[in-house]
Amino acid sequence: MALGGAGIISYGTLYYCVGAIAKEASLDLAVTEEWILGCFSLALLASALISLAAGRLMDGYGAGKTMRVASFAGGASLGIAAMSWNAVVFAIALFGMQLASAFLFYEAAFVFLVQRDAVHAKRQMALLTLIVGFSSTLFWPLTSLLLISICWRQVCWIYAGANVFLALPLIQVALGGSSVSLGDQNKICSQGQSSSKLIDLVLIIVGFSLTTFVFSALLARMIPILSSIGLDMQGAALVSTLFGPSQVAVRLFAASFTERTSPIQLTMLSCLMLAAATFVTILASHSLVGIAIFVALVGFSSGLNSICRGSVPLSVFGPDGYGARVGLITTFRLSTASFAPFFFSVIQNNYGIGLALASLTICAMGSTLSFALVSARSNWESSR
Repeated sequence: MALGGAGIISYGTLYYCVGAIAKEASLDLAVTEEWILGCFSLALLASALISLAAGRLMDGYGAGKTMRVASFAGGASLGIAAMSWNAVVFAIALFGMQLASAFLFYEAAFVFLVQRDAVHAKRQMALLTLIVGFSSTLFWPLTSLLLISICWRQVCWIYAGANVFLALPLIQVALGGSSVSLGDQNKICSQGQSSSKLIDLVLIIVGFSLTTFVFSALLARMIPILSSIGLDMQGAALVSTLFGPSQVAVRLFAASFTERTSPIQLTMLSCLMLAAATFVTILASHSLVGIAIFVALVGFSSGLNSICRGSVPLSVFGPDGYGARVGLITTFRLSTASFAPFFFSVIQNNYGIGLALASLTICAMGSTLSFALVSARSNWESSR
């Protein structure tokens, strides 16, 4: 609960608030809103590129310690944003915020849970994503309400204080939890070592990179996609609200069944739902029911995927070197996702929405195949 509360604050203040304050900040700093968002995109890419180094630091010093430092650094970066006297300083603050996020968001929290209690980490990951999933629900309206009565700089100051005086103590509370015995940790490690081969890691990286590519393309262009397949802007905005509740619903399901279901099986289910979502849209274009099923399936798939990104590496390789592996996977999948909206827009503008969605279906099926191969290799090695 404490770690989930810290995650809500981290995501809300370091990620979701940027889009909300971008317009006012651009007017104040005499640049375009696109310039602000472009710097934000570059900062996200920089965060992806340091994920491997972040994972290794968490392995070496402990995720709890690095999270505490990052929470303070995130708050300091928000303070710099609040004081920024020109757009360049604001851009530097954005980079500081996103570099700190590499030590605070889901993957970092997963490393924390594995280091704290690897035996029960898979179930705790599901519960954590369920809690942190409310961040956008809370912070999008909160930031909008604050901007009605105060300026964007004051919002940044408030959010800086939230990181230092709320998130940081919550992380400290989470650090106070007890760990399982070393024997139990070693038991998990020995279970995972038989599959600890380079080919499994490559397949997992490919699988998660493909799914993140599809999610990035769909979520960045959700409203235009819904408009192009038969809804007006108002209807598209209304139907898109199914995404959040779908994520929450599937995480409730995962929290109940994660101990009894293989993480690879859950991941394959997530990939199949993603492929089914884009395929349904191709078949049921201009159908309100079909479009609603599309949005719900994307939400289901995304909710499961966020859990599986943590549980699959633990299940296949064990807790030894977990942070570095998760960091390596994150580097590849977020770097791949960074150009997905551009790729999708080019395909859609030149060849139509049908072919653009079909290309995403192929990516989703490719990710399913990658994880199916990991599962098959694991079963083959077990039979030996």
